[in-house]
Amino acid sequence: MRETDDNAMARARIFVDTLGCALSEAGDILLAIKAGAISEADIQADLHALTSAAAKGRGQDTEITLFKSVGAALEDLAAAKLAYERHHAP
Repeated sequence: MRETDDNAMARARIFVDTLGCALSEAGDILLAIKAGAISEADIQADLHALTSAAAKGRGQDTEITLFKSVGAALEDLAAAKLAYERHHAP
């Protein structure tokens, strides 16, 4: 499956939910790598690095960023936990 073309991928700073899954399942990324539009090194960081401040996200308003999520079970669990906590908050 593909949602973004090679040109968009090449212009953007790319972030992913999980690097391993993105490199094995994300059609947008795999096809852009195969076409030579990007390389694995063009993937800036994964979601863990972004949320732990180990990697910097967007630096300027003019910067194009692209986040590719292939859907990790841990993300679903975190979302469910947050929804549960908000629903049961005093």
